Amino acid sequence: MKKQKRSTPIPPLRKEATDEEIIRWTTTHDVFDRLATGVSEIVEDRSDIDQLLEDALVQGNTAQLNMRIPPAMKAVLSRLARERTTDATTLARIWLAERLQQELKAQA
Repeated sequence: MKKQKRSTPIPPLRKEATDEEIIRWTTTHDVFDRLATGVSEIVEDRSDIDQLLEDALVQGNTAQLNMRIPPAMKAVLSRLARERTTDATTLARIWLAERLQQELKAQA
């Protein structure tokens, strides 16, 4: 089945857009349509993301991410955290930051 051509152009996202407006815009307009019409582009330079991650390492923990994990995984995480004289949440946060750095380097 062929995809129908878009009859109305995709409006560009304004620079002063709030997080909510950005989320609404990206979920309303398909990424491939945005690329095809030139409203969005692929950017290979990820230095801004690297800087955000570096800044995040010294910021306070004010954003929250809730996730469920198997009890056995939590037990192992807690045990490993105790061995490192920290708690499971801190160890998970450290590992997440390290993994994000690895992923960003792999993409570069």
